[in-house]
Amino acid sequence: MATKIYLRLILLLAAALVLRLAITHRSMGVTNGYTLADIPVRLLDRTGENVPLTRFEIDLLSPDGGEVIQRRYGTNGTTVIWLAAVQSRSDWRVQHPPQICYIAQGWRIEDETPLTLRDRQGRTYGVQRMIVNRDDLRRLVYYFYTDGRHWTSSFLSRVAHAFWSRALRAKTETWVLIQVSTPMHSSEAEPRLAAACLEIFRTAVPPR
Repeated sequence: MATKIYLRLILLLAAALVLRLAITHRSMGVTNGYTLADIPVRLLDRTGENVPLTRFEIDLLSPDGGEVIQRRYGTNGTTVIWLAAVQSRSDWRVQHPPQICYIAQGWRIEDETPLTLRDRQGRTYGVQRMIVNRDDLRRLVYYFYTDGRHWTSSFLSRVAHAFWSRALRAKTETWVLIQVSTPMHSSEAEPRLAAACLEIFRTAVPPR
């Protein structure tokens, strides 16, 4: 019995190795799924203004030749919407969950929970919702991942989609991690951020 179990384990390991080698050595096609260019320049009737990145941020977040943008929509300090987006072609590690960066920068995660947003056509989209604070600042954050066909708030789901695309179709699409945030000054913060996300979804998904 033990011999059969060992044999099965060896076969499984061999199959995994063959699959890994096949994925590694096959010519991998890269197609544009969702890109930074697809993010609307205007959100909620506000024109976005790109914020310059430091050299450290560029080197840290885009080692695979991906791209990073930070954008500010509006100028009012209590209602401004901040957007940060990381586009990746192959290195999914640069799109790690934003919690890691917030904690590293001294923010405390006060609350986090998955949230489902619904558009006017009844389509649903999952986002991750967080409330973070640092010193006297409190901020509401939504984030999600997309390749233009899949929309998910789960980092593991994003990695799984990319893996199966590589393994089964020998191709990989560009993915973008999109994070929007706004100061938590009033009850208007929640509907403001939800509306911004729905506008991003609307511009990317054709109407039925």
